[in-house]
Amino acid sequence: MAACGRDDFTYNPFVHPQGEHKATMIWLHDKDENHFDPVNFAKSMNLENVRWICPPMVYTNTSYDFGCNIKQDDQKTLDLAATLVASLFSSEPQNVIKGVGGSGMGAVAALHFARNCALGHYPINPQVVVSMDGWLSIVGSIKSSVEATVGAAARAASQSILLTHGTGYSEHLRLPYTRDDEVVVSLKEAGFGEVMFVPYSKSRYIHIDYFTTN
Repeated sequence: MAACGRDDFTYNPFVHPQGEHKATMIWLHDKDENHFDPVNFAKSMNLENVRWICPPMVYTNTSYDFGCNIKQDDQKTLDLAATLVASLFSSEPQNVIKGVGGSGMGAVAALHFARNCALGHYPINPQVVVSMDGWLSIVGSIKSSVEATVGAAARAASQSILLTHGTGYSEHLRLPYTRDDEVVVSLKEAGFGEVMFVPYSKSRYIHIDYFTTN
């Protein structure tokens, strides 16, 4: 499951904007990260008009090899994570930009949420989606799902998606369905809006400000 399920009263999942609140970004950490990591990441971005929400996540029975034939337990975990993100957005002002992102497994959950929003599963549609070292778990079915769902094309077109991967990954960790070029093509063919891939070598903190300030 994925949830805010830790009794840690010293943990504050919110990083508040220093200026006018123009955007809200929900950032999901990786399976093996500490839930304090995304808070530190958000603070390091120093985006004065962005409110960050960094919920502690618990990923149960998930692996790093979803592939196209996603297991039932994996599907349940991603659905629970998506429901959590939707609930967090429900209390945010309607006039601010909504964004969701994450690293590793958090990025998988963020992309899953974005896909479900495009398909109308939630009464919200993020304008900004960021995947850092993540992958799409069901690449092949996105276009057909969007084409078969009323209103999905317009919702998909309104999402801007940034994909980024470290250049130091060895090829044996980059399975065919995780290749960023294939993911970009799949998203564009499905009608999603601006889709960018940006590799990084040293800094992980790149270009998110482009989506949240423009």
